[in-house]
Amino acid sequence: METADLEYMEQALKLAFAGMGTTSPNPSVGAILVRDGEVLSTGSTCACGDDHAEVCALRNAVAPVAGGDLYVTLEPCCHHGKTPPCTDALIASGVRRVFIPILDPNPRVAGRGVACLRSAGIDVVMMDEMASAANDLIRPFKKYIVHGRPFIVHKAAMSLDGRIATHSGDSRWISGKASRFLVHRLRSLADAIIIGKGTVEKDDPELSVRLGSFSGEELKPFGRGTWRIDGYRNHFLRLLLESAEFNAAAVPLRVVIGIPDVLRPDLKIFGDDRILLIGTEKQRNSLEDREDHRFLRELEDSGRLVLVNGDSPAQVVDNALRLLHGRGILMALLEGGGRLAASFFDANAIDQYLYFLAPRVIGGGVPVLNGRGRDTIAGSLRLCDVSTIAIGDDILYSAYSGIL
Repeated sequence: METADLEYMEQALKLAFAGMGTTSPNPSVGAILVRDGEVLSTGSTCACGDDHAEVCALRNAVAPVAGGDLYVTLEPCCHHGKTPPCTDALIASGVRRVFIPILDPNPRVAGRGVACLRSAGIDVVMMDEMASAANDLIRPFKKYIVHGRPFIVHKAAMSLDGRIATHSGDSRWISGKASRFLVHRLRSLADAIIIGKGTVEKDDPELSVRLGSFSGEELKPFGRGTWRIDGYRNHFLRLLLESAEFNAAAVPLRVVIGIPDVLRPDLKIFGDDRILLIGTEKQRNSLEDREDHRFLRELEDSGRLVLVNGDSPAQVVDNALRLLHGRGILMALLEGGGRLAASFFDANAIDQYLYFLAPRVIGGGVPVLNGRGRDTIAGSLRLCDVSTIAIGDDILYSAYSGIL
């Protein structure tokens, strides 16, 4: 593979990364059209129902594309959905070659796009050298399309002894400013942020993207290619650190598992309609006896409160994730307390562990996973694709629960 080919695909991956959080439930894809060493256009996936990256690149071309090469971060689709097949547009355009790092995990595509292009005489080049990097960006889509659940990232800041708060509940701030800034970059790419009812009652959080509220020397390394990633060279994390621009206006869906004991319209989670409370059917009768029952009825009538079935916290989590999948959520950040995190752990629902380890020792307090856990070390969860990164004085530890 030529160096130029790798560089073009790297540019396409940056386009795909920049679109994350805006294309769900479609994957964010990047594309670059090149002919005779000249970039004719770029394209990235539009909002669901609009053009895919390949069609955007064709539409944006500043010169005829016949005989050119397309670099695209995911196999082009070959089926009719909300848009026509991208393979049809590519065949009609007269492009000579299409470079692809990975196949589409969608069972409706899964190699059929490549076969369609090749049968039309287009040379399809599989870029195995870039497969891992491309896969890092579509892990959420793979979880969504193959397993029917959102991709859950458990984000937590903790002391070296694994505590997310003291015994009194104090937790601000365990991690440093640079780590907290990185979290807001991550929030800007997520479709949803999940917390439990206890976090609402204790903190009255905004769960917003506040990139503009950070400043200082600690932030200077961001947006530059100077970061060292030890272990697995996670391309998603690299772009999270090194990309210069993020969508500061992003508004992820705020999801609360459980119904807080007291709900008021002036709570910060009700700042706009991007809120979803998930309770259980067992709570239905008791809701009518609450003083805030009229507000609860208003929330349910507007779809901002949904009741699901479940005899255990893990079952409630599983049914809640089914609900979020149905609403097109690809990636969600789990930011609740230790008990909610333990429920997700028990439901085998956490896909990525993203832990910020701060140079503090609390000596007690609230553990990051506040549940019973596994009975034996042999039965514990072994993680994979482990990366560590120094973020100021903190250490970011990233690992996945399985191969996606």
